[in-house]
Amino acid sequence: MDEDAALFGMTMPDIDVPEETHFEVLKDNWPVLEAFFVLEGCAWQYTGMGDLIGLDYSAAHIIWGYAGIKPSQDVFMGLMLFAKTVVNELNLRKKS
Repeated sequence: MDEDAALFGMTMPDIDVPEETHFEVLKDNWPVLEAFFVLEGCAWQYTGMGDLIGLDYSAAHIIWGYAGIKPSQDVFMGLMLFAKTVVNELNLRKKS
């Protein structure tokens, strides 16, 4: 694991990077992904044991403000669902 994979002294899980990352995003889902990916991994909450809990929405709100993103209620609900899916997947990969 490279040095960039550590956050505040915690080791981040290794993630296999596919050779191709082409995927289709439905137009209605694009604002959710935009709000998620602008966070660049800097708004996550972790347990003391290093398990990922979820997004720190207070920090995300500040980041979105600087990025000029104002998620609507629907986008925010989609973002919470997407973030929970990512958390579950990363925690499963960490345990295996």
